[in-house]
Amino acid sequence: MAIPEDFLHYLWKFRLFDQKSLHTISGESIQILNVGVHNSHAGPDFQSSLIKIGNTLWAGNVEIHLRSSDWERHKHQTDESYDNVILHVVGKHDQEIFRTDGSNIAVLSLDKLIPRKITDAYLHLLECMDWIPCCRQISKIDSFYIRSWLYRVEIERLEQKSESITGLLVEFKGGWDEAFYIYLASNFGFKINAIPFEMLARSLPQTLLGKYKNRPLQIESLIFGQAGFLNQKYSDDYPQLLTKEYNFLKKKHSLQSVDKYIWKYLRMRPGNFPSCRLAQFSALVIRSNHLFSKILAGKDIKSIVDMFHDLPVNSYWNDHYRFDKSTFRATPRLGEHSINNILINTVSVFLMAYGRKTGSAEHIHRSISLLEMLPPETNTLTKRFKEINIIPENAFFSQSLIQLKKAYCDEKKCLSCGIGTKLLNK
Repeated sequence: MAIPEDFLHYLWKFRLFDQKSLHTISGESIQILNVGVHNSHAGPDFQSSLIKIGNTLWAGNVEIHLRSSDWERHKHQTDESYDNVILHVVGKHDQEIFRTDGSNIAVLSLDKLIPRKITDAYLHLLECMDWIPCCRQISKIDSFYIRSWLYRVEIERLEQKSESITGLLVEFKGGWDEAFYIYLASNFGFKINAIPFEMLARSLPQTLLGKYKNRPLQIESLIFGQAGFLNQKYSDDYPQLLTKEYNFLKKKHSLQSVDKYIWKYLRMRPGNFPSCRLAQFSALVIRSNHLFSKILAGKDIKSIVDMFHDLPVNSYWNDHYRFDKSTFRATPRLGEHSINNILINTVSVFLMAYGRKTGSAEHIHRSISLLEMLPPETNTLTKRFKEINIIPENAFFSQSLIQLKKAYCDEKKCLSCGIGTKLLNK
């Protein structure tokens, strides 16, 4: 397998090559005083480097390629942003390279300077077909170091997820409550019905629901009606009452419902049926209109969590999972697993986003503290990590393991992973 350019970046960044008697291709001595700052954006790979070439001390940028000819292949010879490159570091030298003014650039070839041991270790990770590349070696890394890296990974995950809220904030002109309402509704669908729930929320503005905040029947009729569940006849009194109320409100507010057929029931437990989720969502709206404002004003983490417990779900759902279909015993309450899912994927994300946007360290801390007080998620991924003795003690670290697997292990980004680089440095 060919070595990628990222590997050369890694070698340069950590100086993992023979530096005893470095020389340019033309024979001038090289002394690396500062490798520079790794640049992940457009432009040279390392900036603000400090290198002595021959008797001259140079300050500038370093560009890294697998071959010298990649300089021309990437059109750097016509790009003035590369004129401040003071050293071209390559895996193999195959041609001279020049700046836009025609001046020659010093070249360092790492071809014979890379320790075979490091190359073999990296290729082993790259070629590994196990569920994570380092699963057979991770036990060599100190658990404290792994925990420290996982902490950084989860902060990265929270920041990335909080960025996804930016579009909603722009759409609602900075309205946090409106953006939270849409985001919460989407997550109430728990992936399978996320899109129908979001469509419902967009068809039913929070401001309209606010007009009926002390009238549960009207809120339930608006939510079930806009979801498309009240466009047929029912025999039970409760759905008949909802239908009658909705028909009046629909005409009054010129509403257009979504189609009922978009809701999915396939391979779903009755407690997760859309009708049950809509009943729970209605109860949450009844209890707390403009919920995010109440979350921000919460005295502590426990008060935030309590907002989602013991929701006032209509008693009809004590023995129904669907309209007109009674059952011996139903479970209308939002379960602990579902509550934790919402707290993890909605509330903590919005607290982080709010903290970052407003510069509030308190809300960033609350985002993290909320995850730390919730139990770890139990799924196939966390079970696999437990098998190699990586055991998350709370939701913060189970979320971190999800990020580690998806963003680093699955992408084979071992050189960007603290665990991978630690193994290579060993």
